[in-house]
Amino acid sequence: MSIRRAIANAGIDDFRVHDFRHTCASRLVQNSFNLKETAHVLGHSNIGTTMRYAHLEQTQVAEKMKAVIDRFND
Repeated sequence: MSIRRAIANAGIDDFRVHDFRHTCASRLVQNSFNLKETAHVLGHSNIGTTMRYAHLEQTQVAEKMKAVIDRFND
């Protein structure tokens, strides 16, 4: 079964196959890939392109920043 047919059979009408790239980039970043690594996986030569795809979780950013501050305070 094609992915397009599966999407149609699921009743999803606002999804494009290209949306998988956004999800992939976001999941990579959320799982500790940095933007350069994510760009490599997606085949981007320009990190700016990757930044449009990779949506950073604000909670993760805050937790990482807290960890940096905590290391300074130790």
